[in-house]
Amino acid sequence: MTKSKANDNPEKTREHISEESMKDLLTKQLEIVGSGGAYVWAIFFLCVTPNILNGFHVSSYTLLGHLPEDQWCGLPDLDATNWTLAQRRHIAEGGLNSGGCTVWDWNYKHLGQMSYEAALNYTSHMSEISRPAEVSCKVKGSYEYADPESTFVSDWDLTCERSIQRTSAQVSLSLGKFCGSFTFGILADKFGRKTSFTLGAAFFVVGSFFCTFSPWYSLFLAGRFALGAASSGLFYPAFTMIVENVCLKHRSWMSIAFSASYPIGMIILAIIGYLIQPWRHLQLALTIPSLLLILNCYLMNESPRWLITNQRYDRVYKILFKQPSHYEIQPALAAPSADLVTDKKSLEPEGGSSVSLLDKLKSGPLKSIIELFGNPSVRKLIFTSYFMFCVTSLSYYVTALNAANLSVSRYLYIVATGLVDIPSYLVPVIMLRFTGRRITTSFLFLWTGVSLLLVLAVPTGSTTWIVAFAMLGRFGISATYSVVTLYTAELYPTQIRNSALGTCSTFAHVGSISAPYVVDVLGALGWYIPTTICGCCVLVAGLLTLTLPETGTDKLSDKIDGAAAAGAPAAVAATDAAQPEKK
Repeated sequence: MTKSKANDNPEKTREHISEESMKDLLTKQLEIVGSGGAYVWAIFFLCVTPNILNGFHVSSYTLLGHLPEDQWCGLPDLDATNWTLAQRRHIAEGGLNSGGCTVWDWNYKHLGQMSYEAALNYTSHMSEISRPAEVSCKVKGSYEYADPESTFVSDWDLTCERSIQRTSAQVSLSLGKFCGSFTFGILADKFGRKTSFTLGAAFFVVGSFFCTFSPWYSLFLAGRFALGAASSGLFYPAFTMIVENVCLKHRSWMSIAFSASYPIGMIILAIIGYLIQPWRHLQLALTIPSLLLILNCYLMNESPRWLITNQRYDRVYKILFKQPSHYEIQPALAAPSADLVTDKKSLEPEGGSSVSLLDKLKSGPLKSIIELFGNPSVRKLIFTSYFMFCVTSLSYYVTALNAANLSVSRYLYIVATGLVDIPSYLVPVIMLRFTGRRITTSFLFLWTGVSLLLVLAVPTGSTTWIVAFAMLGRFGISATYSVVTLYTAELYPTQIRNSALGTCSTFAHVGSISAPYVVDVLGALGWYIPTTICGCCVLVAGLLTLTLPETGTDKLSDKIDGAAAAGAPAAVAATDAAQPEKK
């Protein structure tokens, strides 16, 4: 029965087809549809636009939670005086270098009844007799800020003894990414790409509104956590949709364009932040575009390749052919009776063959972990990979958040970071063709390390040169980020590849969670400390990379075999070509 007859006579019995034939039919149609046209462009735009929204929040902390330009202690006992602000600060903070966090322990109610000249003479005379104690501003008054609406620091007094809590805003985002990276990955494999994407979009919208209208800092942190989790929930399904359903011809440039959309979001963030100064208004401006995700969820289809894998053939057919399927899967033939086990004794376990719980764990959930750390060759690779991922992520986020320590306009710094990131995705594509994985990765690490350490050689006042070297380091680490995942995936056999990448991702998040503390806490001790730490760590990573095997010239292996155990690199220890151990 032809398609036309089936359409004319829907009452007729649907045409039977084997499952394998149906798979072949749908796969071939997906290759045709995925080679170009409206279907490909629809996937591209529906997947790229959410990644631009993700780019908003990479550096949003720099604009939303920056330290105020100036801060002092407001003393209610001096409000009724006709003193200027400078005079009040001179009486309360003169000789202190605490940035308004502490004041002298004077009787300000008594001083408020004097003129400024009388109060100045009184405090000077009393200081010669006995210097007063230095007390927290909170004991005598409250913190006041220059341009308080431009930062959430002023809303919840996240300064002085509570300054570490300001950093929690960025840490919450990183923790959200950490939890979302494996949670939404599992959901995408189990329930589908669109389901995971829709849940991520819901988290994104709700988290954005929490951040915009929250009256409590704890709720604001919950919103930041939701945004971090949502960024993973949007990123992984969207990227997978492109990889699974677009042909190889378009897949390469679309993958690069997808990655480049992230820094585009950063550039848009800087422009909006410059035009909209109050932090709640800025957060609202970043929230409103997230409502477009509702349209994305409505227009996006489930990944046909995922549907094929999960045997939902009718739904795939409707997506690819734009009409209901007129096929019915023919049931598979029953297995021959000769293959059936009829002997009941054979079904019973032999005496003494019971498997212990420990053995079940070793052959089940712990199998991949044991394979990662039980083999000396693989263990060497995995610890090197952990260090590479942690350092790469640490340096990536430190260079994104370090504007205040470099004494540069935060708006220009974010724009420069975004502009540097875009070409950094293209350079590795060219280098990998000529220099291979190991040399490319090592070179980019060394480039980054030298650039960040050169910041130390620049005089403190030369902001332009300091930022220039910092941006060279940013270029190198962004390029490294795009290479190190590919290189790591090729280092390990298929048998443990996902376990290796999953645990490496965990260490990458350790770096991203540590980055805000490096910038805010260590940066307060010395503006050069964050870039110096990253520069040294990255140089070590570059040297360690030289100890790894090259993977670009060999076939990927599937299992850990005797060759790896004998000392050969796991990446080249193919099961069908094990090399004898050299004496």
